Amino acid sequence: MTVFFPYNADPRRDVSRRAIQCALEMQSRMAHYAAIQTIAGAFGLTMKAGLACGPVFLTNTGDPAVRLEHILAGQALDLSAEAEHLASGGDVVVHDGLRAAAGEMALLSQRDGFSWVERLDPPAAPVPLPPLGDFPHQAIETSIAYIHPSIAQRLRDNQLSFINEHRKVTILFAGFGDFDYDHDPSVGRRLQAYLTQVIHIVERYDGYLNKVDMGDKGSKYIIVFGAPIAHENDGERALRCALDIAALPEASVRIGVNTGYVFCGQVGSDERREYTVMGDAVNLSARLMQAAQPGQILVNETTQKAEARLFSWDSPQALKVKGKAGPVNAYPLAGLFQRANIGIQEPQYSLPMVGRQAEMDFARERVEHVLQGQGQILGITAEAGMGKSRLAAEILHMGLAEGLTGCGGECLSHGTHTSYLLWRNLLRAFFELGSAQGYDQQVAKLESALAAVDPGFVARLPLLALPLNLPIPDNDLTRPLDAKIRKESLEALLVACIRHRARQTPLMLVMEDCHWIDSLSNDLLEAVGRNVADVPVLMLVVYRPPETNQIQPRVTRFAHFSEIRLAEFSREEAERLIGLKLERLFYGLSGVPAELVERVTERAQGNPFYIDEMINLIHDRGIDPSNVEALRAVDLPDSLHSLIISRIDQLAEGAKTTLKVASVIGRAFRASWLWGIYPELGTPEKVKDQLAELSKLDITPLDKPEPELEYLFKHIVTREVAYESLAVATRQMLHEQTGLFIERTYAHKLEQFVDWLAYHYGLSQNTAKQREYFLRAGEAAQAAYANQAAIDYYRRLLPLLPDAGKNAIRLKLGQVLQLIG
Repeated sequence: MTVFFPYNADPRRDVSRRAIQCALEMQSRMAHYAAIQTIAGAFGLTMKAGLACGPVFLTNTGDPAVRLEHILAGQALDLSAEAEHLASGGDVVVHDGLRAAAGEMALLSQRDGFSWVERLDPPAAPVPLPPLGDFPHQAIETSIAYIHPSIAQRLRDNQLSFINEHRKVTILFAGFGDFDYDHDPSVGRRLQAYLTQVIHIVERYDGYLNKVDMGDKGSKYIIVFGAPIAHENDGERALRCALDIAALPEASVRIGVNTGYVFCGQVGSDERREYTVMGDAVNLSARLMQAAQPGQILVNETTQKAEARLFSWDSPQALKVKGKAGPVNAYPLAGLFQRANIGIQEPQYSLPMVGRQAEMDFARERVEHVLQGQGQILGITAEAGMGKSRLAAEILHMGLAEGLTGCGGECLSHGTHTSYLLWRNLLRAFFELGSAQGYDQQVAKLESALAAVDPGFVARLPLLALPLNLPIPDNDLTRPLDAKIRKESLEALLVACIRHRARQTPLMLVMEDCHWIDSLSNDLLEAVGRNVADVPVLMLVVYRPPETNQIQPRVTRFAHFSEIRLAEFSREEAERLIGLKLERLFYGLSGVPAELVERVTERAQGNPFYIDEMINLIHDRGIDPSNVEALRAVDLPDSLHSLIISRIDQLAEGAKTTLKVASVIGRAFRASWLWGIYPELGTPEKVKDQLAELSKLDITPLDKPEPELEYLFKHIVTREVAYESLAVATRQMLHEQTGLFIERTYAHKLEQFVDWLAYHYGLSQNTAKQREYFLRAGEAAQAAYANQAAIDYYRRLLPLLPDAGKNAIRLKLGQVLQLIG
């Protein structure tokens, strides 16, 4: 800790003596901590004190809207740090300049300009600081900028007991130089400019600038990822943050990054507290920083292994560091791993994939065929929870590594009548349309892409309006087209674009959850699949088995289609997954308890998701996995439904309600929809806090950061179980509230939400809204040649109409039925 005693008003001698007396009394009280009993044994604490005096550089830096930091630097601080390094446990060492200012004292020894103090004669009398009194509101608001917002909120809510935690975090130590705090008149401006940039970089990755520290070894700051707010990819965020900081030209930095379990929370007394992180992982990060060369980022082996695929690395170094018996492997971070990737994001998993080697070998053969110019359609099918998405992620990673360019999309359970839903994100990635781009810029990119294929295709641009959900107006070419010709023309256009791109670079099209595919997406999937056999395209299609679902992708009949059906895990594979999961959640556990393996494998029956959730449940309940009696006392759920609902019931009531409201919206949901649909959840801030907790538990991880702030049920079956746990009347009420919210929020573009409105009002008791949106959705489907969807909407509408209104709908229904024969 750093303590300073200002002497602007008081005489220098009095203040100097009080500072030394303070250090002596602190040392005298350390006797109480010579033997501290803990569950791990007895430990002792010692203290070293170093003191000096002189002018210092004192300022506040940062952005008041984000983060402020108090800075104390200069030669006096450097001298006090040097005195502390000379001291041993129990010593009070003062620089000779301070000894001369303080007057008479009893010394133990002197050397090299420093003195070891035994006592003051006479002792200095205490002069307590006056009470602070009541803080004005503005002062409170300003002080909040010095601490993390989540800590500030807990303090406001008087939740002091929930601040202290043991967490796995990634810690970034950055040492920086090139600042003369004693002689450079512009140092304040330069430091403000530099640290403000650092603070904004840290904010970008949602880390926490824990402190800025100055001393004889240079200036440094500590950034924490994982506390007080955690993310699934804290290691990646820390490394990206380190690269951005190292690129700043204002200062040369040496950076150390380490991951491990630490204590994070409040330290201090009622008069003065500080949020900090402590533990061996913190110490190692500091040692890596000290070992780094200027401009270098050294990363410990644990962090490097977890994030190896996302970054490029130089050769590891074996370092001898203080506090470690053997050498420590440090990996110099070279930069981001560059890949030709259009829009698609590789899913990140905290554990390596278990088993599935035969399936990966089969998929590798398909990739080799694609690289030889032979298009392939590869299906992955299995029941819920068997690891379809996990295998698809590994195949995606393999394909990208082999040079394929990826685009992806997914179907939604409530999107079976939303035209081209599967293709919407996939095509936006294919045409490189970013969410930050304006309408004109997106249209210009589309025109350029079409012209590159065939200049005549530019006139067909309005055909892309529906699959891209863009309001592109019709032109003289497209306006006269009827629904059938428009649909066929769109399919031909997109087939030509995909074939053209594939001749330039091999493609991988990843399509998730296709057991919920809408009819027009299925038609387009079939058209593209039929026409890629002779070009380097891999279509990876993921779906549940046909026997359990009526909707299926129709590409299974093509000669270049092949399928992977996932089987249950063997006992050996299950045990391997259990071991990896325990290693991640239960730090320091030695070996895999046989009793745990027996109980989990008995209930899971080879389902990877069962295994994953069972270990989560044991962890959430705070059960020691090596405690056989505790395991026997736990009645582990024996079905997926009871497992998930059991875990949901472990949540706080507020978070549990939020999860259930989200399940009504769908698998993916925006935070702002929750409090808009059901204001009883509380303020937006309260709901966000609950979502952060659900994300930390990996139930609904963050899918898109601000400004969208969108979350996703990690597993579809979790959403289904949460939804099914609602009473029918509650479901109906929430579906109606969702419909009303969409109407209020998107009144200016309701035509883009007619399928959603038909879906939600269709599950409500509001028959008037059902009549309105079944009709509008049916007409939209009919116009788009989504005939089956139109039939479904019209048939659901008919029983809701009076006899006088049924004939018009029967006529519309007959027109659609006539088209399909």
